[in-house]
Amino acid sequence: MNKNQFTTTVVLSLLFLSCNLFGQTPGGIGRHTLWLQGNFFADTAGLRTLNFNPVTAIDDSKTRVKMLGNIKDVRRATIFTVYQNAEPDRETPIWQVISNAENFSLSTRQVSSKVGETDMVFAKNNAGTYKAGKPETIIHTYTYIRSKGTLSTQEKTQNKGAAMQFGPPKSSKLGNTAPGLIAEFILYEKILKEDETTKIETYLALKYGITLKKNYVNSLGQTLWNWENEKLYSNNIAGIGRDNQSALYQKQSTSCSTPDDLVIGINKIENYNSQNTGLLNDKDYLIWGDNGQAFTLNTNVEPGISNILLSEKKWVMKAAGRTVKTISTELKIDTKTLLSEEGEKERFCLAIDRSGTGDFAAKNCVYIMPDSISKDGIASFSRIFWDTDGSGKDLFAFGIKPALSPDAQMLKNKDAASLISFKVYPNPVTDGHYKVALTLDKPADIKIEVYDIQQNLIDSKWGKGHAVYLLSGYINSVPGIYTVRVTTSEKEFSQIIILQ
Repeated sequence: MNKNQFTTTVVLSLLFLSCNLFGQTPGGIGRHTLWLQGNFFADTAGLRTLNFNPVTAIDDSKTRVKMLGNIKDVRRATIFTVYQNAEPDRETPIWQVISNAENFSLSTRQVSSKVGETDMVFAKNNAGTYKAGKPETIIHTYTYIRSKGTLSTQEKTQNKGAAMQFGPPKSSKLGNTAPGLIAEFILYEKILKEDETTKIETYLALKYGITLKKNYVNSLGQTLWNWENEKLYSNNIAGIGRDNQSALYQKQSTSCSTPDDLVIGINKIENYNSQNTGLLNDKDYLIWGDNGQAFTLNTNVEPGISNILLSEKKWVMKAAGRTVKTISTELKIDTKTLLSEEGEKERFCLAIDRSGTGDFAAKNCVYIMPDSISKDGIASFSRIFWDTDGSGKDLFAFGIKPALSPDAQMLKNKDAASLISFKVYPNPVTDGHYKVALTLDKPADIKIEVYDIQQNLIDSKWGKGHAVYLLSGYINSVPGIYTVRVTTSEKEFSQIIILQ
């Protein structure tokens, strides 16, 4: 029998969900009453995710998830709910606290309480109409204060059966509606301070790719993203990071506002966050946001950029943590709106402005060609390192290198060699001695250059007339991150090498 044909009620013990696993608490803030994460209801429709993390799906109006908990005298409460509203133009019930003494609820448009006589409408826009459009992913923070004061002894006895129910109540006035995806629910039977709320909201925002219009902080209260300072780039914010006290270990992310347009992850991006085998150290973060522009080419070449065309949309990458600049990341970007011609794929590149100024002057930039561009237009870049100069941020964009002249294009088609493989090893290197293994599809001349983070040339060498090269080099400099750049007659390829 299909689950849509009947009402499903699940009664679970929340004891194990309320425990602090290895001392971890949401945002590092303890003493929560309930904490639900992921797929806490056996979803027979299959695993659903938000930002690569499992969530609970309630896709029809007849499915309800009811859970008994240790909710006591909810005179004061701070409640965090992360959900995705599939139909923003309709009011949809999310959850209810149900008991004989207490009864309050959250929908996509209001919070209401029979006992506390609360009826707060919050989801109208300035025009007085409800929001409509594509699905929205929301962090809703609700502070509840019971206006009638403490519960009587009789009411407390009645309240022992209090439970949480997700989905519509049996007698819902909202018709055939369902909340969709519920990612996380946290209840504190107290009013949290503003800084405590910010820590929890940061944890939730980074975990589910939701943009906050406020500062992001770690469990120690240290600022990771200053919203006012980065106001130009505080759109579609996402990030990866680890905070042991905060229960955050996000290894790959995309903004839920623009899902799959730009994905960045450590090591190698997988289908689920839990499948990513990369490692992050505690308190290491990479957080990015864009300028809100369209992902199209800016055909007006700016001074200092030569004739490379960059995208109107640009990003800032904020880095925090002692070892963050050693994190190797993979990046994927959907190029369909940027690349209008097939020939542009060969010239598509990632431009990183290491100066952090955002002027993208050629002297401050590194240009990295993608490993591949799929038939669907997804460009993949591997071994991308950020904030190699320790300044705290990089700016980045995507662009198209200049096309060759017709004569040069003809020569390239006739004589140019294509890269089959390119490897720099050992990596990291301890004594400065490195090797470059390179394979082309035909004999060609190559140039190998090594640059430091200030783009100073450290080492260079030439290769003449071979298809396979194995060249040795030496970095006679201080420990740090260096770029090894290989140039053939038609292309340029870069890899990062770390000198310890």
